[in-house]
Amino acid sequence: MAKKLIYQLYLFGFLGGPQSALYKATKHLARIKEAGADAVWIGPIFKSPWKDHGYDISNYFEIEPRFGTMADFDQFVKTAHDYGLEVLIDLVLGHTSTEHAWFHDPDFRDKLYCWAEEDRSNWENLFDGGSAWAHDEESGKYYLHLFHPSQADLNWFPNGIDHGANQELIWRFQTIAQFWFSSHMVDGFRLDIPQTINKDLEADSLKLNDLVFGTKAAEVINEIFRDIDCLLVMECMDPTFGELIDYYWSETKVDYVLNILVKNEIRNGEEHFRDVLNQSVQHPGFMLDLESHDSPRFISRGVTVAEMLSYLFDSGANAICLYQGQELGLDNPTKEELPDSKMIELDAMTKMKFDLGHDITSLRPMSRANARVRLPIEEYDRQKNYLYSPLQQYKEKMQRWKGLV
Repeated sequence: MAKKLIYQLYLFGFLGGPQSALYKATKHLARIKEAGADAVWIGPIFKSPWKDHGYDISNYFEIEPRFGTMADFDQFVKTAHDYGLEVLIDLVLGHTSTEHAWFHDPDFRDKLYCWAEEDRSNWENLFDGGSAWAHDEESGKYYLHLFHPSQADLNWFPNGIDHGANQELIWRFQTIAQFWFSSHMVDGFRLDIPQTINKDLEADSLKLNDLVFGTKAAEVINEIFRDIDCLLVMECMDPTFGELIDYYWSETKVDYVLNILVKNEIRNGEEHFRDVLNQSVQHPGFMLDLESHDSPRFISRGVTVAEMLSYLFDSGANAICLYQGQELGLDNPTKEELPDSKMIELDAMTKMKFDLGHDITSLRPMSRANARVRLPIEEYDRQKNYLYSPLQQYKEKMQRWKGLV
């Protein structure tokens, strides 16, 4: 099976200065190619009030202005293609921002979102454990938000989980996918935790296992991409480390499955972690990632650069997703580099837990903000001059993994 390396770009790390983040990310593509990437996943890019750093989308057809313009994005895609890199963008199917026009459309809001007449507090929010229902003054009802209160969940099965999918939503997301695939030449999509589609609104409480092991997300994915032949990578929670990877790989058009639970198993020790890796890589749809915009730097978990590279390239994985700067061996930023106030600003989950009374110091090690700081571009030139730098170690391991040396 051919090796596949996808490089994740998170544009927040490119903000600042007179040039747009997309312009600077385009300049970074040469380094991404040098890192051995076959594709680049850039996300999130859609217009957003940025309450959950881009995953609260207010318009699926516009570029977030703080990153640049549509022309900047088109140039990014063209340059990536010139380097032989495929381009994937994030597609969030489970929710939109409460500032999205759909949420305020009197003709469709009841059909598109999940509503209740009262707060169903036995449904716990996945970010902080509080109620997953919030009051909407405009309608007088309560809407479901499995994550941040600004992210209203879409109702994919309004007639019950045992009935067909919401065809209005299917059509809208087919239109969105076609717009980016056909008009702006992206090669595919990374699907943001689509298992939330599996929620059963008739249940007395939110059952995480029902979300994780439900089958309705597969139906939605196949319908949306029925007529689009593109690269699909799916974010997944698979506590079996294989069963759900196989399911989505064989039953949908998904090419690769990122199991977000794998990287956290390092907390149970090296031997256990290697066992989990060995189990996971047996499944052909599995794509290994150790870092992302949603996790701390892997080096911060008590491993060396050499150990991290061994986990990546000696595990037997045929597909790997690398997060920006991971090839530099970056650690979590210090408290001076990432003050408490900035950490809360960069991560809605951290803020929600802090607001509930969690100790800020205890939240720091696993905060998603650790990976959302500025990418130190100058570090690439510095590490090129040192034979045993993390960057040089990375390139040697990557080239051997790809069979280039």
